[in-house]
Amino acid sequence: MTSPARSRHRYTYEEYLAYERDSGLKHEFEDGEIYAMAGGSRRHNALASRISAAIEAGRRPECVAFQSDQKVRVLATGKATYPDASLVCGAIEGDPSDPTGATITNPSLLVEVLSPSTEQDDRGSKWQHYQLIGALREYVLVSQSEPRIEVYRRLEPGGWAYEVFTSGSVQLVTGAVIDVAALYAHLPD
Repeated sequence: MTSPARSRHRYTYEEYLAYERDSGLKHEFEDGEIYAMAGGSRRHNALASRISAAIEAGRRPECVAFQSDQKVRVLATGKATYPDASLVCGAIEGDPSDPTGATITNPSLLVEVLSPSTEQDDRGSKWQHYQLIGALREYVLVSQSEPRIEVYRRLEPGGWAYEVFTSGSVQLVTGAVIDVAALYAHLPD
């Protein structure tokens, strides 16, 4: 006879917010589970910093750029996460379930720097969630291992266009221009 599977505690979103506030660390929330976020490598952090700088430099006046400390929640699924960079164009919509008002729900742009430990999720589950954000216009994946930027752009009739850039410049519809060679120049290992 086998023993019954051990059940996990399922957290409410409110419990997650309290847990995160009290822990001082960043966590993602999905389907009642709380996941600690691992720290990035020097290379990851340098790429995220450069991407954030390019987004800030190229943003339109009605847009606000955010770095990796900005929490984003997908209202359609409840997932809460911290992308490496984000941008909101127009009025910022906060999460009605977050009494602190710190969580945004309407990013126009989300960027993830791919890590060996997060790449599968960034391309899979997380991307599935992000597609349900109505305001999202672009999702950008930045490789750590090679000069490679992948851009998903929302199409007007529905669906997403996909482009890969390994050289030249990437012009984002949300305003920024990313020079691939400059982004990857002199990165730490």
